[in-house]
Amino acid sequence: MASARPKRPVTELPGDPGRLHLHYGHGHPAVPYDYEDTLESWYVAITYGTAGDEEWEDEEGGDSRAPAAGTEIGHLILWRLRDYTGGNRWEVADAESGDLEVIVSAVLGRAGRTGYSAAFEKAVTHPVGDLLILDRVSLDTAWRGFGLGPVLAAEAIRRLSGGCCAVAAFPAMGEYPKDREQATETYRRQAKKKIAALWESIGFQPFRRGVWVLDTALCQPEELMLVRRAELHALGAAFRRSGLSESGPADVTAVAEDDAKASARPRTI
Repeated sequence: MASARPKRPVTELPGDPGRLHLHYGHGHPAVPYDYEDTLESWYVAITYGTAGDEEWEDEEGGDSRAPAAGTEIGHLILWRLRDYTGGNRWEVADAESGDLEVIVSAVLGRAGRTGYSAAFEKAVTHPVGDLLILDRVSLDTAWRGFGLGPVLAAEAIRRLSGGCCAVAAFPAMGEYPKDREQATETYRRQAKKKIAALWESIGFQPFRRGVWVLDTALCQPEELMLVRRAELHALGAAFRRSGLSESGPADVTAVAEDDAKASARPRTI
């Protein structure tokens, strides 16, 4: 099983990862129109601390690299595809984006594209109810390479997947090298493999057509989330031991993790 441990040394962290906060946002009209009753969008802002967190600011010791309290350093985008609304779920996903259409086409059946496919019903323990889609995980460059993407995604999934039979994602290249000629087919395959391994570390399994699925009825995703939490706790403790929050860098050894120098769909660290 892949780990989400960091590749970059702790001394390169711009701040204490234990201070990261997730803020959930979803808005809708009182009377839904078009397909808003079938497809819900969730924007999860990732901030460094919270605005007005002066007490913690003082404890930071004035480290000039640390973002101001409340600064957004990344975000996640998830979609909840609701069942039993009378809407055609394939049509609403296709109307929103090609990325969602790819995922929904893989999990829905052919007959009207309203029920789940036989393959999905075989892959998921209880294939009844809504589907949560992890569309994007994005972190500022300074925060990438520390294994934060998977643990933040796992925390968001835990809070938004209630009533969902599964979570789906489509790991793929989202950013390319500045020199596009470096993005050969071999480069893309290797990057995609590394990105997929990160999502495997929180319970996703390959399904079909490049789509990965997390079965919410299993114990494994929760167990893996607890492992990722422990890794985040250890990373924060290592950062604090390094003295970065007080007097600057110290000699801290990092543990290794494969990290694609690209974001992905879900766009990641």
